[in-house]
Amino acid sequence: MTEAQPSALRGTIATVLRRRPGLSAREIAREVTAGAVVVIDKHTVNSCLFSHPDVFYREGTAPPLWYTGADSTVDTFHQRPFAPQPGSSAGRWASSLDLYPWQVRALDGWAAHDHRGVVEAVTGAGKTRLALAAIEAEMRRGGRAVAIVPTIGLQDQWLEEIETHLVKGLGIRAKVGAMGGGGLGTLQTAQILVATVQSACQNPLGLTASGGLLVADEVHHYGAERWSAALKDGFDRRLGLTATYERDDEGVETVLDPYFGTYRYSLDYRGALADDVIAHFKIAFVGVGFGQGELASYLEADDRARRRRGVLISQYGLTPEPFGVFMREAQRLSKSSGDGARQAGFYLSAFSKRRQILAAADAKFEYLRDLAPAIKAAGPTILFSQTRKAAERAVKVMKAAGVRGKTLHAGLDPSERRETFDAFRDGINPFIAAPIILDEGVDVPDADLAIVLASSRSRRQMIQRMGRVIRKKADGRLGRVVILYVEGTSEDPQQGAHEDFVQFVLEAADDVQTFDSGRAPTEVVAYLNDW
Repeated sequence: MTEAQPSALRGTIATVLRRRPGLSAREIAREVTAGAVVVIDKHTVNSCLFSHPDVFYREGTAPPLWYTGADSTVDTFHQRPFAPQPGSSAGRWASSLDLYPWQVRALDGWAAHDHRGVVEAVTGAGKTRLALAAIEAEMRRGGRAVAIVPTIGLQDQWLEEIETHLVKGLGIRAKVGAMGGGGLGTLQTAQILVATVQSACQNPLGLTASGGLLVADEVHHYGAERWSAALKDGFDRRLGLTATYERDDEGVETVLDPYFGTYRYSLDYRGALADDVIAHFKIAFVGVGFGQGELASYLEADDRARRRRGVLISQYGLTPEPFGVFMREAQRLSKSSGDGARQAGFYLSAFSKRRQILAAADAKFEYLRDLAPAIKAAGPTILFSQTRKAAERAVKVMKAAGVRGKTLHAGLDPSERRETFDAFRDGINPFIAAPIILDEGVDVPDADLAIVLASSRSRRQMIQRMGRVIRKKADGRLGRVVILYVEGTSEDPQQGAHEDFVQFVLEAADDVQTFDSGRAPTEVVAYLNDW
């Protein structure tokens, strides 16, 4: 028996794989040797396979399963994702994705830290595109990738982005699957998988050997005990994405950092503006007053909330600040037993009542009507409310003022939501009012103006809302944000409201102004229309 010549062996292996695609090196050696006069073993086959990446490619399983690009009849799932780029390696990213400089810097740093870490960037800066570049690199090396998302809406959004930018844009021939939302895919049936966190917690992702890439979108969620089960072992490369990498508990320190590692790349508003990633923006804080009946109800609820808060801090040792920690501890205590649970329940009830009164203040809706000229001049406008009822009331107010709009809420099915977005984008209904549904992750069409009817003490929530209007505009105009608040209440910036958020945006915003209730609405309209 004689040894096979390299060129002859390459042709023989290609013939075998055209006939039986998806064999391991050992199986290929057996097929080539059967009935032949050549001496060949698994190591010789491997040497030939890895020496000819232009002819052979593999799936990232253990052991690898091999295919040949010469076979046009191979199923799309088994075709080479795309031709390797000369000199390509970890840290070199697909130029056709048109990455911003910050995205390249973030990915290079991630690659230099063993492909583990978290990217924290303000909403609208392009975290998803960055993740697509990481997935593209994973496909190039013959691996598999999963993106974990918190909602079905985000799952649909990711699937569309992958289809648009990787499958169609780059020509990647990879099977794309979904787990959750009706999808039953795993990494055994797909090379790129988008899984909801609920499904990822309850089911194995299907990675059959160490390797692969796990992308966790809105990664701050997964520091919670109930969601941490989605962060499966076995993935050598791990990438977290978030607008604000923080939690009110110890989830970052105890769950996320141990899983994703110590590398973190942060992009704030100033950095995003320096990279020309987002639009310049300005913010108007607009104060209004209570009606007499509203004031009395608010003061009663506020007094009850303050007294119960004092009891919880002095007698039960709850942490006063940051407020998010206090709320988490109060909610936990309310689920226990005894007098502590009762006191926490009393506080949470009073807090909720106070927030409802603020969100439904008549003066906010009256002022909203006065802002109609600015909304008409701005074009696409999004209003954030606390409740669906408030969102519907806002739409009625705008309709009476000559502005067409729709309410967007969790009760809409995907087709209704899509129709609402399309009408918004096309200018048929240029005004959307929505409760928290838009606060995180949902990719709505670009807007010129955001109106915050119900304020939030959460910096993350305010950053999410800002992201709806700071995407770059074709004509370079400013994004504008109006934050309505009731003076002298927990919403009032003079009372410490929005402190973290204001400090975060103050140095980056082109301008931040406060209009108290003594100033005419026409001044605010003129301010908003000056862009």
